Amino acid sequence: MPELWSRRNVLGMAAAAALLTACRSEKPGAVASDGSVTVTHAFGETTITKPPTRVVSAGLTDADFLLSVGVVPVAVTDWFGGEPFGVWPWAQARLGGATPAVLSLADGIPVKEIAAARPDLIIATNAGLDADTYTALKALAPTIPQSGRDAFFEPWRDQADLIGQATYHHEDMTKLVADVDASFTKVKDDHPAFADRKVLLLDGRLEPGGARVSGPAWRREFLTAMGLTLGDADGLIPRDRLTQVLDDADVVIWTTESDEEQAALLADPAVAQSRVTTRKRNVFTDKELAGAIAYASTLSYPVVVDKLPPLLATALG
Repeated sequence: MPELWSRRNVLGMAAAAALLTACRSEKPGAVASDGSVTVTHAFGETTITKPPTRVVSAGLTDADFLLSVGVVPVAVTDWFGGEPFGVWPWAQARLGGATPAVLSLADGIPVKEIAAARPDLIIATNAGLDADTYTALKALAPTIPQSGRDAFFEPWRDQADLIGQATYHHEDMTKLVADVDASFTKVKDDHPAFADRKVLLLDGRLEPGGARVSGPAWRREFLTAMGLTLGDADGLIPRDRLTQVLDDADVVIWTTESDEEQAALLADPAVAQSRVTTRKRNVFTDKELAGAIAYASTLSYPVVVDKLPPLLATALG
C-alpha cells in the first residue's frame, strides 16, 4: 500500500505540474490558455489573471512606461520637478483628463496610500523594493518589482519589458523600445560629425566635492547609440581634477534645469577655466530635457532625440 500510494502521489503531482505548465505561456508576456500572464522578477513570479484596470505606479519612473502603452494609473509616484500629478509634459496628454493620486517615496513605500487606491496591479520596477516590502504589497494586489539586483534604476529596457508583460502589452512595448533604438541610430546616421567625439554627461549642479557624472552607466548608453564616445569619468569627479577631465572632452552635457544653474556652473573657476568652456562646447539643458534624460523611458527618449542633437551639433561646430 505505501508503494502504491507513493506512485499515485507522484503521478498526481506530475499531472498538476503539467496542468500548470499548460496554463502558463512559455513566451514572456504572452497570454496563457487560462487568460493569465506570469511575470518573473527579483522575488520570484507574479501571475496576473486578467488585464488590469486599476494600476498603481509605485516606482519613480514607472508611470511613463504605463502611459506609453495606454495604461493610465490610478496613482503615480512623484520623483522630481513638481509636475502636475507627477507626470512630465511629454506624458501629460496621455492622462486623458485623469487625475491620479500622487504618491511619494520620501518616507519609504506608502503602503497605506497604495491600499487606498484599490489596485488590481502594483507596478514597482523602480521603487527600491526589498523582500519585506514586496510581501506587504503583494498582499494588496499582484506586484511587479525590479527584475534583478538593482532596486532602483535598473536598465530602462528591463523596466519596459516587465511592465509590458504585466499589462498585457508586451508586443506594444517591444515595438516602442525598438522605435527608440531606431531613432538613436538615425541620429547617428544623420550626424556623422558625432563619430569619435568624446562626451561627458554631468549633473546640472556641482557638489561640494566636484561634479558628478550622471549615472547609472546604462543611462549614458544613448550617447554611444548616437555615435558619440563616452569620456572615461564615472561617479564623482573630484574638484582638483575637474578642469583636467573637462579639458579631455570634446563636448560636455550639463543637465541643468534653469538659467540660474547654468550661471552658477559658468561662475565656478574650475568650469570657467576649462577648455570646453573657452571653446564654447558646453551644452546646458532646459528642465524638460534634463528630466527626459533622467527618466530614460519610452516616452521621454523621443524628447531627447528631438532636442539634444541640435544642441550637440551647434556645440561641436
